[in-house]
Parts: sequence; C-alpha cells; structure tokens
Amino acid sequence: MQLPLRFFPLALLGLSACAQLQQTGSALLNYNGVLLDHEEQQVGRQRFRVLIRGSAVMFENDIEQFFKRRAQDYSQELGCRGYKLVQYRAGLENTLLGARRYADGVIECVT
Repeated sequence: MQLPLRFFPLALLGLSACAQLQQTGSALLNYNGVLLDHEEQQVGRQRFRVLIRGSAVMFENDIEQFFKRRAQDYSQELGCRGYKLVQYRAGLENTLLGARRYADGVIECVT
C-alpha cells in the first residue's frame, strides 16, 4: 500500500502526529516542529473559547505560552485591542495512542 505524498511528512513525525491526525483530522506542524492544533468558538457576545492541543512531549509552560500566543493572535483577528482571560485550565488528556497536553480557556475581547 502506498500513501499519498501529502502523508509522507507525518510518517517522519512519528506516533504523536498519527494520534493527532486520528483525533482531530488535521495536524499542524508549527512553532519549530511542535505539533499543535487549535480551535476557537464564540461562547458569548464578546467571549470566545480557545482550545490548544499539543503532544505529550511538551512541557506545561510550553502549552501555556502557545495558548497566550493564539489568544493574542485571535483577538487581533477579531479587531480587538487585546483580551482578558476569563477562564483557563490546562493538563493532559488520555487518548488511545497516548497522552496529549491541552490548554482550554475563555477570553473576552477588549475593545
């Protein structure tokens, strides 16, 4: 069986890339080779949920920094001057193929 060429880089990244692809349907290679994916969702008039998922090989402060960076970038995309952190939690989530770090929070747009 031959994999399409677009899957070849994922094979080089190992099991964590496969686990991420299986769970999310996408794998983002970003920030100096660290696998991350993110999603945003509006949860109120000026409030938005930001969820970052990474691999288990990341340190806890790394996922926090990626969350802060994405929250800042996303608030700028929305036209906000900044954001206020309303709720935040981070940890490890267990999956069939191993653990993954996550950071999940709600931000409020500052206009």
